[in-house]
Amino acid sequence: MAKENAGNPDMIICPCGSCRNLSQQHCDTVLEHLVMKGMDPRYKSWVLHGEPLSESIEVQENAAIPETYRMFRDVYVQDDFSQPTNESREREFTQALEDVETPLYPGCTKYTKFSAIVALYKQKVVHEASDKSFDELLRIVSDMLPEGNTLVQSIYTTKKLLKAFDLGYDKIHACVNDCCLFRKELEHMETYPKCNCSRWKVDKRTKKIKKGVPAKVLRYFPIIPRFRRMFRSQVKAEQLTWHSTHKSQDGKMRHPVDSLAWDSIDQKWPSFTLDPRNLRLDLATDGFNPFANLSSRYSCWPVMLATYNLPPWLCMAKENIMLTLLIPGPKQPGNDIDVYLQPLIEDLQELWNNGVEVYDAANKSMFNLKAMLMWTINDFPANGNLAGCATKGKVACPICSINTCSQWLNHSKKIVYMGHRRFLSADYPFLMKRSWFDGKQELRGNSKPLSGSDVLDAIKDIETNWGKTTKERKRKRDQTKQKKDQKEFDCALLLRHNLDLMHIEKNVCESILCTLLNVKGKSKDGLKARKDLAKMGIRSELHAEDKGSHFYLPPASHTLSKDEKKIFCSRLQDLKLPDGYSSNIANCVSVQECKLIGLKSHDCHVLFQQLLSVALRGLLPKGPRNAIFRLCSFFNQLCQKVIDRNMIEQLENDVAETLCILERFFPPSFFDIMVHLTIHLGREARLCGPVQFR
Repeated sequence: MAKENAGNPDMIICPCGSCRNLSQQHCDTVLEHLVMKGMDPRYKSWVLHGEPLSESIEVQENAAIPETYRMFRDVYVQDDFSQPTNESREREFTQALEDVETPLYPGCTKYTKFSAIVALYKQKVVHEASDKSFDELLRIVSDMLPEGNTLVQSIYTTKKLLKAFDLGYDKIHACVNDCCLFRKELEHMETYPKCNCSRWKVDKRTKKIKKGVPAKVLRYFPIIPRFRRMFRSQVKAEQLTWHSTHKSQDGKMRHPVDSLAWDSIDQKWPSFTLDPRNLRLDLATDGFNPFANLSSRYSCWPVMLATYNLPPWLCMAKENIMLTLLIPGPKQPGNDIDVYLQPLIEDLQELWNNGVEVYDAANKSMFNLKAMLMWTINDFPANGNLAGCATKGKVACPICSINTCSQWLNHSKKIVYMGHRRFLSADYPFLMKRSWFDGKQELRGNSKPLSGSDVLDAIKDIETNWGKTTKERKRKRDQTKQKKDQKEFDCALLLRHNLDLMHIEKNVCESILCTLLNVKGKSKDGLKARKDLAKMGIRSELHAEDKGSHFYLPPASHTLSKDEKKIFCSRLQDLKLPDGYSSNIANCVSVQECKLIGLKSHDCHVLFQQLLSVALRGLLPKGPRNAIFRLCSFFNQLCQKVIDRNMIEQLENDVAETLCILERFFPPSFFDIMVHLTIHLGREARLCGPVQFR
């Protein structure tokens, strides 16, 4: 019966007391194992060999198997069921299984050696204890336990025991100039022909090459084994199909499954949608300093994937975010990040085109798993590197592209992005107002966002040229733009690269605060801004007056007076907030200097959406005050956990009107690219759902 139900008649799963259904062996070998070692006593129903499993037996069997045993079994089961298990792997598992099932001390029934160390190590990680303190804790607990206990007594032994759960990573040598990865046809090359740089590290003192010591190493954490492991857990496998039965029916968006982008994928690729276990992913990356200080000399870039099949409370949980790449420094990869993404892109293409065979623990069956990348999530500078689009200059807006309304300010020496009246309806009164804005009537219509096919047509003839270059080599070659790889399905996606709301919100919040408080060097108002107003011929009441030895700047409605600054800062400093609501805003407020220092992204998030309207009450004239309050309200409504589809279009119209009111009162230099990108956040929420998932 076992032969008849096996995929390969010569190889069947061995149920002996040693193998325990964890490896496939030749039939003769299985016979020898059963004669010499006997049947696994826990294997009551032969479900892996063709016998049907009743529900009562399944529950009884699962209850009899310890949780730690099932965890180890999931780790050690081979990904390829058609290949026999390696003998060394079997011995490793047998030894690990002994550790799992060994009681913590003689007579202990609550903890095993393994479960005890897992519980203690979890506390170390959660409370960020040092290795030294953890070693001392292990020694103290070991002394408290009865004699003959099996608790390990060092962090080294602990990590060695837990290493069995590590899926590991691939080390891939990279060119120091980010030209290539030494893999596939370049795997055995000593230098890359383009830049002639060695793959090995050069001793700075002797200038000699250290053979065997790579100059730059990329860490790649293969994603396919991780996806396989996800489906080996019955609970996780059931959670990965949550989206198929929990789509909203009341017109509200609570999860990306309720969005237009999700529906668009369902319509264009019905075969992909047919199996709810197929994964929908997002990709995010950014640089950080791994050495816990403010130095910017070293920038390491992690690349992560999140899975949207999961319920909303698990989608973006840190334990479900998968680290896939660790791009080394010391400098950021910039546009050459495509070189480092190659192994990840190849796995994603394999998952999209062909899929991989995966065992589903919930259905007790094998299936062909496919996956697709729905979009990316990055801050604006990283978005430019990953998407290959401009983030500076006249066409800095990736949505408006060549239709971006930009203007050069001669005195401020910067490009600003105004002209938000064109996003209003055709009969709106603001369109004819000249003196309130840039001195012109607005006759242009709203621009149509670029589609994926438009982008592909625009870049099809652009050549790529990867790698950092020295100034000498840069002069010898022609400058070429970067061309980003386009997936087969990129042209059909409604949204490919997200605008990061938290990054935009932080920048807009800081611009408003620095302008209100007139912070030196950071305010968007000043002598240069007033000279730009005079050159544009608008708001004559704010033009700088030349007094001979100095210029007099008339007070503006968008700037607080000295007494008003004191009141504003005092209100923020005296705020009492619930524990865990936010960080202590009072620590960021300097009443004496009348400015806010060291605000983090979440500080700006809470300040902009909840506290700014309270702190500014009664301090500014009605016009600019209401404009700021409307902008705060827009971000607040956009960040709700539940979004009404019928209200989101009204929200888009409201933010266009709000930005026009800001144009009326704030100087042109205030409108950098971050302020302009606010106009597109409502559209992205309408297409893709709540911002918490993006």
